[in-house]
Amino acid sequence: TAMPPTSAPDTKPPTTSAPDTAAPDTAAPSTPAPSTQAPDTRPPTTTAPDTAAPSTTAPATQAPNTRPPTTSAPDTAAPSTLAPATQAPDTRPPTTSAPDTAAPDTAAPSTPAP
Repeated sequence: TAMPPTSAPDTKPPTTSAPDTAAPDTAAPSTPAPSTQAPDTRPPTTTAPDTAAPSTTAPATQAPNTRPPTTSAPDTAAPSTLAPATQAPDTRPPTTSAPDTAAPDTAAPSTPAP
């Protein structure tokens, strides 16, 4: 049988990091520069009052209707003298059908093919 492989023990010293030797940050904190926008010195906007004269147009008027009312003449047509339509009675004899004289069906019943 084969022997399992064996490893030699690790003899290297542990890894260490050097201490941080960076100098501390000595820069002064930043401050925003003051605004250089000049103040608005314009006077406030004003609207002049409305000086338009009032309208002098007279309101529209409708003249009254002076036409006489419309009248219709009475109906003077003579009454109709046409006689009412009449239908003559149907005098034809009633329709009859001849008796069925066909011979009875003597064919053998059909059978499906196998």
